[in-house]
Amino acid sequence: MKRLLSHHELAMLLVLFSSPGQIALPDPDITGLQQESLVEFVTTPESGGWRLTADGVEIARRIEHLMRS
Repeated sequence: MKRLLSHHELAMLLVLFSSPGQIALPDPDITGLQQESLVEFVTTPESGGWRLTADGVEIARRIEHLMRS
């Protein structure tokens, strides 16, 4: 990760972590996360949507752990 994420981007990361595939429309926060290689757009025969990359999952898990502490 090259830069700090905004609070909107962090929130979007957690939304995607807890509810994958729920955000289908382009969003400025998604664009920033995509540029940082934390999310990717995937298509399936049924639909398409955003999902976290392995790095995105790791960051979301760390945030969730900090929120529980």
